[in-house]
Amino acid sequence: MTLTACGIRPTPVLTGGEAPTVSAHALTVYLVNAGRDGLVRRTRTHIGTVDITTAMNSLLAGLTEEEEELGLVTEVPETTAKAIAVLNVIVMPEGTEPPTKWALFQVHCTALASRAKVAGVPTSDVNCS
Repeated sequence: MTLTACGIRPTPVLTGGEAPTVSAHALTVYLVNAGRDGLVRRTRTHIGTVDITTAMNSLLAGLTEEEEELGLVTEVPETTAKAIAVLNVIVMPEGTEPPTKWALFQVHCTALASRAKVAGVPTSDVNCS
């Protein structure tokens, strides 16, 4: 009969540091309703800092599965390219110039929701509520 044993000695309970935390923040994007005659305000969760660039990049990423199921649409061209901030201007990726008035309104209202100052967009035709 052969017996074996492990040579590791018992150790006390070891405690670690505090558990890591993740900061989740809400950001707002505007999408076009199913009837394509108005905008819908949507709140999305984002991990990390939220600013105008984050909101624009969320808009550029396209619809979530839930938004698709709700029949919402976006007229902002979807891309994995990122918007960037240069001084006081948000530079959108090449090829994402708003081709329609609804795309322009989506960008406009999303920027306003992020407390950005928006210039050059006629506001009489859009309701960002």
